[in-house]
Amino acid sequence: MSAVLHLLLSLILAWNVSEAIPSFLRKRFVSPFSSFLRTALLYLICLFHIIPDFVQTYLWAFAAFVIYLFIFYKEKKEKTAAFSVIFFSIIGSWSYLSAWWIRWLGREPIPLAIEIFIAVLLVTLALLYFSIFRAYFRQVADSMLLESFTTRMWNYSTFIAMAPSAIILLLVVSPPRNLFLLQMMTFFAIAISTVIFPLLYQMGRSAKLSEENSQLRARGEYYQSIEAQQQEIRKLKHDLMNHLTVIATYLDLGENEKAVDYLKEIGTRFAELTKQYTPNTLINAILNFKHQKAAAEGIELCIKADLESKLEIDETDLCTLIANSLDNAIEAVPPDKKIILELLEDEDRLLFSVTNRYENKITTNPDGSFVSSKDDKQNHGLGIKNIEEAVERMKGKISITAKDGIFRVYAEVPIRKA
Repeated sequence: MSAVLHLLLSLILAWNVSEAIPSFLRKRFVSPFSSFLRTALLYLICLFHIIPDFVQTYLWAFAAFVIYLFIFYKEKKEKTAAFSVIFFSIIGSWSYLSAWWIRWLGREPIPLAIEIFIAVLLVTLALLYFSIFRAYFRQVADSMLLESFTTRMWNYSTFIAMAPSAIILLLVVSPPRNLFLLQMMTFFAIAISTVIFPLLYQMGRSAKLSEENSQLRARGEYYQSIEAQQQEIRKLKHDLMNHLTVIATYLDLGENEKAVDYLKEIGTRFAELTKQYTPNTLINAILNFKHQKAAAEGIELCIKADLESKLEIDETDLCTLIANSLDNAIEAVPPDKKIILELLEDEDRLLFSVTNRYENKITTNPDGSFVSSKDDKQNHGLGIKNIEEAVERMKGKISITAKDGIFRVYAEVPIRKA
């Protein structure tokens, strides 16, 4: 009876987890044989007896599961690591619960009817739990919210998912003598394992809203830049008759050179309003808007953009990177009143940098992140975080440095040419 119950409970566990994992991690192999092998190996891992006083079985099972995920699935390391802990918290909790009861059934002299009743109760409990489990993980998987997760969020998820695993490990190392306490702690670990999925859902919603807000801000700045351009154009049109009068006066007086210079000045003003830095309309609008904003502060914004083709890249995230980097530089008020922006195409990479000088002391946290110098720190200091998250979503890498009076944001983003 005990052996049959163990095989059945392990099968229920392995089947449900094997169905859940592909909803979050991409399969590395897609052939029917690899699918069979993937399920069979997970079943073998779930057959590990995680029992009190034998911590080796717990560690072996966890190590085997981590290796299993990295072999059969391909995702970012932090995402795979997070789901290794999340799913093993379920595997470990249920393996410990079922192994303890199976061990108790095999050790205690009880009537066969009661033994069958307990076995049916355990199977029913497992089926009920995994029906709830499927409902929860499908909610998260179907929402596609996890695409907005950053490395920091995956690390948080891993840390939270360690709680049920830590409880089970504690029960394995030092099981309490009180049977009720042992069972309650086990059920508590199982409950936490289940709650992780709605927690992921809420974290995903928060990340998605943050991403959408960044997109709205980028779009907002785009429309602001268009409005600013239209306003300047209206001013120029309003003064057009005055400009023509001045030019006509110069011509009547025979001062042709002054008339030409005046025409060039007006042409330069029009060109500056709609300068084309890149083939991307939205990026041009952001750069024009920031150029005007810097000029209003008496700051020279030197833009070196060399993009020959339109790129297949998330323009909203790129604009978030550009806009926040330039805002930080402008608000820093460089002592030499100069900011240098470079946006260059290098084969399969987009190279971006914003460099400016600074005078005030820059404070960093123990983790190396920068501390806002503004009084309202709750609503400020988010620019760098938005920059880092935008680069991460574009699957690029970023370096932010402050050394020898020079502050620099440098990023490399993989690109595909349209």
